[in-house]
Amino acid sequence: MTSKTKWLPALMNLIGLGIAFSVFLILMSQVWWDFRYDRFKGGRDVYVVEGPSFREGLYSDHLLRPLVQMVADCSPDIALACDYVAQRNDKLGLIQLKDRGGEWVPARDANFAMTEPAVLDVFNVVLTLGRKADFAREGDVLIAESAAKQFFPDRNPIGEVLKYLDPEGEKEGRIVGTYKDRRENETMVNGFLIHEGETDLTLPNYNAHTCFVKLAPGADLDAVREAVGKVQLGSSVKDLRITQIHEARFERDRDYWGRKSGGNRLLCYVLTAIAILFLGIAGFNYINFAMAAIPFRIKEINSRKVFGASRGQLVWRQVGEAAVLVACAFLAGVLAMRTISGTSLGTFLSWNMTPEKNGPVIGIGVAAAVLLTAVAGLVPAFYSTSFQPALALKGSFVLSVKGGGLRSVTVTLQYVLTFIFLICALVLHRQTAYMVNNRQLGFDFDRVLKMESHLYSPLAEVVARLRDIPGVAEVSRGDSPMQASLSSMGEIRNEALDEVVQYSWRMIPTEYAGFFHLQLADGRLPLPGEEKVALVNASFSEATSLGVGDEIAHFSGKYTIIGILRNFHARSLENAFSPLVFFVGDKSNYASLLMRVEPGADVPAILSSARRIYAEMKHLEDADIETGFLDREIARLYEQESRQTRLVRVSSILSLIITLIGIFGVVWLDARLMRKEIAIRKVNGATRREILLQIGRKYLWIALTGFAIAVPAAIAVCRHWLQQFAFRTNMPAWLFLLALAVVLLVTLAVVALQAWRAASANPVDSLKNE
Repeated sequence: MTSKTKWLPALMNLIGLGIAFSVFLILMSQVWWDFRYDRFKGGRDVYVVEGPSFREGLYSDHLLRPLVQMVADCSPDIALACDYVAQRNDKLGLIQLKDRGGEWVPARDANFAMTEPAVLDVFNVVLTLGRKADFAREGDVLIAESAAKQFFPDRNPIGEVLKYLDPEGEKEGRIVGTYKDRRENETMVNGFLIHEGETDLTLPNYNAHTCFVKLAPGADLDAVREAVGKVQLGSSVKDLRITQIHEARFERDRDYWGRKSGGNRLLCYVLTAIAILFLGIAGFNYINFAMAAIPFRIKEINSRKVFGASRGQLVWRQVGEAAVLVACAFLAGVLAMRTISGTSLGTFLSWNMTPEKNGPVIGIGVAAAVLLTAVAGLVPAFYSTSFQPALALKGSFVLSVKGGGLRSVTVTLQYVLTFIFLICALVLHRQTAYMVNNRQLGFDFDRVLKMESHLYSPLAEVVARLRDIPGVAEVSRGDSPMQASLSSMGEIRNEALDEVVQYSWRMIPTEYAGFFHLQLADGRLPLPGEEKVALVNASFSEATSLGVGDEIAHFSGKYTIIGILRNFHARSLENAFSPLVFFVGDKSNYASLLMRVEPGADVPAILSSARRIYAEMKHLEDADIETGFLDREIARLYEQESRQTRLVRVSSILSLIITLIGIFGVVWLDARLMRKEIAIRKVNGATRREILLQIGRKYLWIALTGFAIAVPAAIAVCRHWLQQFAFRTNMPAWLFLLALAVVLLVTLAVVALQAWRAASANPVDSLKNE
């Protein structure tokens, strides 16, 4: 066995297995994150209460505060109920702490939750300082150990005073204890738990609360569901349901205000299948290479037998070689986890993939490595040691039709997976690009800059000064139309159809509709200073039979419809058009300003001037102002689809690489085993081109077979995924042909390189060696 015959398979196997373990560990870290979400001690008995959303067929965990006590009292099987309103990575400065000089400063990126004492028992919170009884009055605060180290690194946080903002205004609180950090994949935040007192018990319209319940031991779940379903507040808040807290992460009928939920069970299963298949493909590659090397190792193996080595010793020697190779590949995968977690590739997943935070995943990887070593090492080891010492290898399994067929099947399987990955990646990319880059949303968001802060205050004087900045074409107050529809909800009865129509609404200034160039189907846009008028979209008009001149009752009075807007995409393209009302009126405060810049304008200079004006007139620090283009904010609505697209795209590329490694190995094997045949053909006058075509034709048919098998599967997967979007792209034929062309070109390049080398060899040397 030559040194090249020995190290080349080892190198190829190391590359393939290293890629496979990297993919396996990284994908399984995401799966573990999702499947372990909210699985804390006692969490099996914790449920979240949900009510029907105003979007038909969906549920929401945004409830009214009075419902918490009503749910707690509805069944004896409910041991505890608590209100919990969380804010993660607060950018608005809602929490303020005193610095060393006694000045109030915002607690940047703090997590906090407005809640009540029962939360400690519902979520099994462990206190490290203080007592549960200390968390008893409005304004009492518990702080996580990590937050205490972050905000009070050199002093005891107990007794420290903070300011917080709730719906009733700014209040002061006092830290009374610390609690043990929760895992990052839990609903409970690591930050500040603030006792909310009686807040919102007298505000029946403020539906921003989440109710969690803990069932008593031995509770009758069906009876609890029935009791909760009967709870009703007024005429509209009814038909509540409860969902186990972990299972709630994977609900597909929960309304996340236009966004998707954080978990996708189907995606987890797909990721697990991809991870296992990658290891399987790499294992097939290892077996192929090992079987390919048998004709060249048989002399070494038989010589060791002659000198007294037992079959068991020879088997364990080869298994040991496999174990060393697999161990090196596994370490490469662990290193890839650490490296990728600190790069932009880490954004593919929603979880920190560093090995330190994924101990169980590393353990699963070790088990997979042991299993892979056993299977991939023992199969060729037992076969290669099954011959008598003096037995020639002529007619062996490796050279037989059966052996060649097995190699063809494994390579075909690799092609099938590669085509599926690649086609799915192209379709996902096409759909995501269609949503993110769609310029036909029904409103004009080109060259729109958004500027906002935590301060809700009159902005009329700021708008006047912003209009004078060179390069600014238009200015408006308010948020983007996609965000504007995710605000409040209302309902109106269609008397003709005798049904209630639910709609979303938002207050807008008079210049808003003109700023976004919203198109009219009927009527007109509001005039400057005009109030008590409304704009509705076509869906609202169709659902309610109301038109121009009709009135809509609002809590601040009656509004007259003056215009019907053509339907525009007020939510992501996943959603169909739904009824929407813009109540027009120059309300006194807004948090956001919108500026449309002229083509070719100096954007950095405009931003600098705008931030200076805004900070100066509102007495803000520059850090309190956030700016950015509106199209980037719209793109954030599709973060989950973007991550999925990038993930599948990278998987398809890596699958192609591993497939090419397998192809390289099979071609390498065929070329070496066909040396005599190739030599005889050359002696008989065959040209290099004819020899290339002979070898290449085989792999062309393998690739086409894999493509034919993969296309129906890829279409089924992509159609299932696209069904969740009300507005979706198509799957043109050229997309499949593109995937075929890419794989064929790369395949033929690899085959041609290997076949050319075999065809260029001296036939005399080949015949002499044979």
